[in-house]
Amino acid sequence: MINVKKGRPKNPPKFKELLQKFIPASDIFEEKELIMYEGLIGIYLKDFDESQLTANDIDDIFSIAMNRVLEIRLLKASKGNANMQIDTSAAIEKLRKQTEKMKDNLAARRKDRIDPKKYSGFSIVDLAVSFDADKKKEAMERIGQFKEEDDEILKSELLVGNKNDEDAELVDTEE
Repeated sequence: MINVKKGRPKNPPKFKELLQKFIPASDIFEEKELIMYEGLIGIYLKDFDESQLTANDIDDIFSIAMNRVLEIRLLKASKGNANMQIDTSAAIEKLRKQTEKMKDNLAARRKDRIDPKKYSGFSIVDLAVSFDADKKKEAMERIGQFKEEDDEILKSELLVGNKNDEDAELVDTEE
């Protein structure tokens, strides 16, 4: 009997390492396109915790990045060619519809992973109290700054007296 483990390994390889090792992106894209492709994948990966990525998420991220690069490629190829622009427009429209569908799928899967019980129990009162606490902290910091400024002014030589006081001394501040 063979002991087969299911699920993810305890220390799976990083997503970027897998990308560079197993996906022949350099064979598919030119140098500038490859930079764009890897940059787009990096941007989308920031939205996810890599430990929670599923195979479907990875496929969608690859496809979204690839569609964006292909859009740019089509636009460059059709530049200056009116006959080709109509075909390009239709192809880009299909790519964008696919991309939107993949983004919706990613969002739905991400939403499914969020535990709704984790965020239950918050009421409008809890949010208002939190907001009030933040505002109070800001107000206290401002009051502290004003007190420091008042102390600085009181310690300065500019407050010798009011010019209408009998014992006031006029101070020339322009020296």
